[in-house]
Amino acid sequence: MRKAFGLFTVLIFVVVMAVIGFLILNTNANTKVNITKNFVNTRASLMLKSATEFGILALHGHDFSKNCLKRVDLEDKLFDVNITYTYFSTDCSKFDGCRCRPILTEDTNAAVLVYVTLTSKNPSFKIRKVRFTLQNP
Repeated sequence: MRKAFGLFTVLIFVVVMAVIGFLILNTNANTKVNITKNFVNTRASLMLKSATEFGILALHGHDFSKNCLKRVDLEDKLFDVNITYTYFSTDCSKFDGCRCRPILTEDTNAAVLVYVTLTSKNPSFKIRKVRFTLQNP
């Protein structure tokens, strides 16, 4: 009886250790996926902020005597960034061919809405972030 009891104890011990090992591997895999998602999400947030600042810089450095700035496209290994501009003016004829919305107040004349959209290229990380700001050129 003692030999059979010892075999039964060893089998239970092996099964318990196999379950514990499976749980450890599963937790490790889930942790790796969550860390990767958090990293990509943080990188997307930083890229969105940088692209917004780049869009404002491009707006301030643009020569409006020739034409208006309509759109800026940026690309990274992980993300596509599109920056579009909407102008607000009391006289939209100055911004011919651009998206312009008429306004009635002189205080915010020639204000520009900088609309930044970030989308991920990787299909396993479906990230789409949007940020917009109102600037006076």
